[in-house]
Amino acid sequence: MFKQAEEEEVKVEEEERKRQKEEEEKKKEQEEKQKMLTGNVSSDKMMVNMSKDKGKAVASEHDPLVLILQEQLATQKAEQ
Repeated sequence: MFKQAEEEEVKVEEEERKRQKEEEEKKKEQEEKQKMLTGNVSSDKMMVNMSKDKGKAVASEHDPLVLILQEQLATQKAEQ
């Protein structure tokens, strides 16, 4: 009877450790994702340079979003 109770207690402790480990891994993954997102924002800011002679932002790399926005801007200007 006591042996069974001890085995149950050991199982519960193992499950608790496993659950804590999984929570720590999830937390680390979330922190890494947040770092990646923060890094992406920083790199996006670095890719945009100010053109001194025109005073407009110029993207140094062709990001799909930038291309879409440029196309929309060109369409708006053409309509005016």
